Amino acid sequence: MPEAPPNQSDGDPRDDPRDAEIESWTQAAAGGDLEALEALFVVMHDRFLGLARRKVGVDWQGKIDPDDIMQEVYIAAFSGIGGFKPEGADAFYRWVAAIIDHRFIDAVRRLRRLKRDVKRQQRMPSRISRHESLVVRLGETHGQPSKIIRRQDAIGTLMGCIAQLPEDQRIAVQRLHLDEAPIGEVAAELGRTEDAVRRLAGRGLDRLEQLMGRRSKYLSSGE
Repeated sequence: MPEAPPNQSDGDPRDDPRDAEIESWTQAAAGGDLEALEALFVVMHDRFLGLARRKVGVDWQGKIDPDDIMQEVYIAAFSGIGGFKPEGADAFYRWVAAIIDHRFIDAVRRLRRLKRDVKRQQRMPSRISRHESLVVRLGETHGQPSKIIRRQDAIGTLMGCIAQLPEDQRIAVQRLHLDEAPIGEVAAELGRTEDAVRRLAGRGLDRLEQLMGRRSKYLSSGE
């Protein structure tokens, strides 16, 4: 995967100083190159996360997690890249921004449709996000330092890696290690035994270790 340029947290994506490289990645991603797609997300993850946070705003803070929206966005983008049309300099940004909007609307509808869980409403923001906790865990397991320098780059890369897991492994990892759902609940959802779910999640974590290991530049001890 080509080395990605530094993130820029604000401004129009067309102002990036490496427009030609981004355009090259955009064209390659449209052709199904997942490494190019990953590179685009590394460049723009902060912008997309900022957009998701603005969607959540004050009204839905503590009820809708922007990281959850972004994970769904990564899954939708990696599975639906065949429908992306690279038309215009900011085509990728606009395409993903539309996915963010749709996933946010879906999240709001779910909350309005289902009886809200009191614990979820009252849950205080944790010092470290669930995705960041999983990044650290994978880094430690894979023998990489656990201190994260480019935190959002690492989290964005993890989201992209999760999006590329086989569906049953992805669901097992997400439900057990991000949602922290009881294993019996996950087993019922997947129609599997608890032992089968443990094996699925284990294989998913092994695969994530491999993928994150190849992208270990996002995990650094800080020197």
